[in-house]
Amino acid sequence: SADGDDDESLNDMLQAQTLMALSRSRSEQRRRDHAAPRRTGAGGAGDPGSGDDSDGDGSSNGSGGGGGGSPADPAGLPLVSTMLPRRQFDPDNVCIPGRQQTRQYNIADVDPWVIQRINTLTIMMMTLEVLSRALPFRPDHLITGQNVRNLMAALPWNVLTGANIPEPISFEITVDGRLGFLIERYSAVEFQDLIAYWESTHRFPVPSSLIRSIPYLATFVVERKNRRSHAGARWKQILNLFLIAMREGWCDLDLLLDPYFLHFPKRTDEVAWYPGIEVRSANIADPQLNRREPTDLIEALAECDAADPWRTHYRLHHASHPARRIARLAGKFFNMAALNPNAPPLAPEPWS
Repeated sequence: SADGDDDESLNDMLQAQTLMALSRSRSEQRRRDHAAPRRTGAGGAGDPGSGDDSDGDGSSNGSGGGGGGSPADPAGLPLVSTMLPRRQFDPDNVCIPGRQQTRQYNIADVDPWVIQRINTLTIMMMTLEVLSRALPFRPDHLITGQNVRNLMAALPWNVLTGANIPEPISFEITVDGRLGFLIERYSAVEFQDLIAYWESTHRFPVPSSLIRSIPYLATFVVERKNRRSHAGARWKQILNLFLIAMREGWCDLDLLLDPYFLHFPKRTDEVAWYPGIEVRSANIADPQLNRREPTDLIEALAECDAADPWRTHYRLHHASHPARRIARLAGKFFNMAALNPNAPPLAPEPWS
């Protein structure tokens, strides 16, 4: 359903964005742990609290009046007793999110916070990175029917094609035989599914209320989901050709690492586009910055792509592609040629 698609998009974005944020701050958190009390406890599977900074049962710090132990704040600094409250403002089960343990809230109880995120957090496991970047800034004011129309009319996926397609580094583009056929078919599929490839790294949440009230957005959400599904099916057909090419001795798995190929992020890796979050995060990190927030999706897109080169699959930043740091790829499948170059070309296969 459209509502389900909206929820899935939000959940994927928030989970992946949190994992990214925590990975960047993990070394810093380990340094803090030397000053902070060790906590063990129960976060949900895959939630940011699992691991070194998981939560405890509160026995060392007390759970109500603040008695017992020598508490420390999340930054690892000892808490001065004169700065502590006489009592916590409310019991753990009333806090948003839970103080020591994750809670399962109803949407109405935590609105306007995004419930999928709140239900996986605790106050005691929050870091500044999580607070400034992962907690919800919902760009509802940017997601309008007209803004989405304008964005799609600008054909932003064209940034992935034309002169921005990189030269392969592991194979020769003029190769013939099975490998040449594979490259030819892949190029056709890439062009056919260009919108889906672009959307895979620019998937923004559309509020359910707008899906219900604006027919264009309802259609957009359904078509976006269909594009991804069809593109995924065609990619599997490419992988089938790739398997044959490997078995015949044309290449090995490293071929897929070449910057020439676009890849859909795994569901667990995918980070949705949250328009405007780059400026918001920068302004939170430096209140003196005062960067102007984007007024439409096209402005937000420019900031997003500038901040994260992977969003354009590195096609605006060829030198930054991770594959270029893998020395063995350079020329690995050069000088390959068909045993019988005069054989008739393979008949085209039907593509859905």
